[in-house]
Amino acid sequence: MNKERQLREEERIRAGYYQQHNYTWQYVLQPEEYQDLLSREVNGKHLQIYPFHPKNNWTDFIRFKEGPAGGDCDSSAATMLTFKMVYTYLNDGKIIPQSKKYNEYQIEKAGAKYCGDTMTSGWTPLKRYLAYQHQALQGKNPELFDDFDKWVKVKDNGVPITNFENDCKRGFREYCYYFAEQMAAPVGRVLSSDCKLFLENVWNQGNLLPVPEFFNKARASDEYGDTIDRMLTYLYYFIMSTGDDKYLKLLFCVDEKKQKKRKKDIEEAEKATKAVETKAVKKTKDWIRQVCGEKTGEGAWNTFVEIHLLQPFCKLDENGIYIPVCMFNNQPLRYTYPPYYEKQLRFLPGTLEECECFFRTCNTAILERSRLIQEKIKEV
Repeated sequence: MNKERQLREEERIRAGYYQQHNYTWQYVLQPEEYQDLLSREVNGKHLQIYPFHPKNNWTDFIRFKEGPAGGDCDSSAATMLTFKMVYTYLNDGKIIPQSKKYNEYQIEKAGAKYCGDTMTSGWTPLKRYLAYQHQALQGKNPELFDDFDKWVKVKDNGVPITNFENDCKRGFREYCYYFAEQMAAPVGRVLSSDCKLFLENVWNQGNLLPVPEFFNKARASDEYGDTIDRMLTYLYYFIMSTGDDKYLKLLFCVDEKKQKKRKKDIEEAEKATKAVETKAVKKTKDWIRQVCGEKTGEGAWNTFVEIHLLQPFCKLDENGIYIPVCMFNNQPLRYTYPPYYEKQLRFLPGTLEECECFFRTCNTAILERSRLIQEKIKEV
């Protein structure tokens, strides 16, 4: 990484710039004096990218993520520098480029690689929220509904997912991107302030976490959700069980992922997926040992939460143990060990009201964790 750029980013981080903004600003800075940041570093060369012109605070999320100026904020240089400042076990790590990725980085330490992970993804909750809004509008506001209906539909059986593919042979994300201009007004009118704030907070520093290589890819799941409470619940069970693999397999959806492809493609996909999951399980164990040392059980779990400043996503129980909070009802997940189940729990909102609670709970926790991160940076 360019030394001048590193110093500039460190100055911004210490000044709280990324507490006030999100990491999209590292890719699409507005000040003209930083024109060099409107390009991407590729093997020592610079490729020009398109400048980012915001429209409003919900289509910004879509335009940045899917547009040509976008990038993965959780692997940006500023994110990696923040990780090195905040997490003691990464202080002496080396920031290196990700292979074949433009302007995206990871941290290498003692042969292990740590990537950034967006703890709660924005796409899956947004997709459900639009579907539930569509259901709620039917018959209540015909004028608004007629307009909104052009862009949001649900299946006839009431399945709570948007069904854009009926109108366009693109997936949900691509559809949102290509029709963002037309969707901005009608959809924007039905999105709550909590929903819009959540889409701003997705790439806030309080929603990003360093994880071992393969971890974020293996846990990705549209069906169960890339949510922080899902992540913490299965890590809680794993650590409290002193290393029972079945909880990491639940986290990584082993044996539950479904591929809708030809048989040959399915076989190849399953091989690739299995390889990622096997590596993710091993590297997650190494990560927890790196963070918690010789501690096990309750001591290891509380240490893991405190080192990663994840207290805002938990509540202390009567024994002083951090219990993950359910994002869609803002209540602690009253789990004890050993748990009573061995199958996936529900971590995504199932009603419009639960969606609104999901956004509020996430926003509060993300912003509080961002404050804790900034306090930690002041100590460095």
